[in-house]
Amino acid sequence: MITQYIPYAMSAILIVAVMIDLRTARMPNWLTLLPMVLFIVQVGAAGTPSVFTWQLVQGLIVFILGIGLFAAGGIGAGAVKLMAGTALIVPTSSAFYAILGFVGSVFVLFPIVIIVRKAIGSDDSKWAVLSRQILPMSLPIAVAGLLGMFAV
Repeated sequence: MITQYIPYAMSAILIVAVMIDLRTARMPNWLTLLPMVLFIVQVGAAGTPSVFTWQLVQGLIVFILGIGLFAAGGIGAGAVKLMAGTALIVPTSSAFYAILGFVGSVFVLFPIVIIVRKAIGSDDSKWAVLSRQILPMSLPIAVAGLLGMFAV
């Protein structure tokens, strides 16, 4: 069944998103829309599509919370779309692990990013994370997604 490969495809999307975000500080629309495509494929391939209702609700909640953070200037629009798309793929039974992974990685990875930037960053670096004062939201989103999809 194709649905068993959806988490692996989503993992690849998250890894690509992290690399693009670290390099350019942007997440392209085509990349942030791929999780929605995967969700549609997953629902279409399922014998009973109604089992994904709570995942859809989960994605909508994350999208609404993300829009609030975007409006407050906390995160970018690309991160909101990637986060909501990731929430669509993470099973509801593993959502707690995803939330813990997101919050925990913010407190662990962002200080590491700041330390690395201070140590080797420069204004002429080709990597946005090293040349500008940004915190790549794709990192905690990827950690959350991977934990949520592959947690026990």
